[in-house]
Amino acid sequence: MTESTFWDLLAKSRRRGATSACNCCLNRYLKKLSDEEVSDFGLMLYEKVCELNTWQLWGAGEVIMEHMSGDSFHYFRTWIVGVGKSAFETAKKAPDELGSFVDMDEDPINVDNEVLEYVAIEILQERGVGSDPRERSSSDADAEPVGVPFNLETLSADYPKLAAQFSR
Repeated sequence: MTESTFWDLLAKSRRRGATSACNCCLNRYLKKLSDEEVSDFGLMLYEKVCELNTWQLWGAGEVIMEHMSGDSFHYFRTWIVGVGKSAFETAKKAPDELGSFVDMDEDPINVDNEVLEYVAIEILQERGVGSDPRERSSSDADAEPVGVPFNLETLSADYPKLAAQFSR
């Protein structure tokens, strides 16, 4: 599967007005693909989540959703991938700019898309293909984040745009 196809599938699976991919919509699109394509999609999604495993991004997530645990940081990164290529690139290059991707009309604000990571796996299991595409990755999404850990006391200064938007 090409990276372009990957991002196209995620874009098509977002419902009107939704910020992140709709899992039931993505399920419908992936079910039309071969086992290999579904597995490739699952692997690519997982590797994108792994690419975002940085302390800098976790700091941004902490401004948006205080007291972010390791699990919630993982699901935050999955949400970012589900939002699409633009959010993914922003998260990598300028996490303080992520505010425009958050649906401020949601109460509470939701920046978690845990189940997105499991859509491809579930389709493969339904088809009797027992392999988990994530096992093909040499990365670990739950490894120690890369970079310098953020400082809770300087989050507002380190992420001024997010701090202003989320009243931190």
